[in-house]
Amino acid sequence: MAYTAEMLNSVIVVVGDFNPAIFSPDWLERNKLIGEGDAIAAREGSQGRKPLVSHQATTFETDWFTLQVLENQFSLMSKGVLTPAFKDLSIGIFQLLLHTPVKAVGLNFVGHFKLATQEEQHKIGDVFAPKGIWDTLYPGEYSGLEQLTIRIQRGSRDSGSETNDEKRITLQRSHNFKHGICLSLNDHHDVTSGDDSNLTPAEIVAIIIDEQWEPTWKDSVRVFDQLLSMAMTK
Repeated sequence: MAYTAEMLNSVIVVVGDFNPAIFSPDWLERNKLIGEGDAIAAREGSQGRKPLVSHQATTFETDWFTLQVLENQFSLMSKGVLTPAFKDLSIGIFQLLLHTPVKAVGLNFVGHFKLATQEEQHKIGDVFAPKGIWDTLYPGEYSGLEQLTIRIQRGSRDSGSETNDEKRITLQRSHNFKHGICLSLNDHHDVTSGDDSNLTPAEIVAIIIDEQWEPTWKDSVRVFDQLLSMAMTK
């Protein structure tokens, strides 16, 4: 049985030094990164949430993305159906800001899975976080998985990591469904060391998003399905 997320979202996070006031709906529209309809929606706000554009923080949303920029972090979050247009928007932004000091980019995918019963939810939690040790420590009480994160790096335990890049996969309960599991994959890329070219860190970030976002999307779908499938057949 293949496990397909009822909801799958992406978040592109870039760490660096930003001027949040630059990232206005007007700026995106003027540079042809969003259309007139999206710009109007962003300026008007939705569901009682008004847009904010200031030197300390900028946040606004359209029907298909939410943008939040702080002085030390850029975050673009998808809404609704996930498409490559989401990736293209972030690439376009960093191609315009080639000299912005950035340190790292994270490509994140978050899947919420609806399970048939509470027993299935408990089974998955018990496979990844066996309860025997906790039953011994707290006899007569009950324990349950709240959140588990696994870090994956290239290299070995003996020699250590070869790079500062890493993947983090997190399993936790989904609060979107009565019996649900949330799986997330964070693909972290460090750009502080640069490369052999004359590219700026912001240019490298744009290339990473362009080349790695869709493969990471496919990898998250594969990993989420295999994790749940393996847990349910234990």
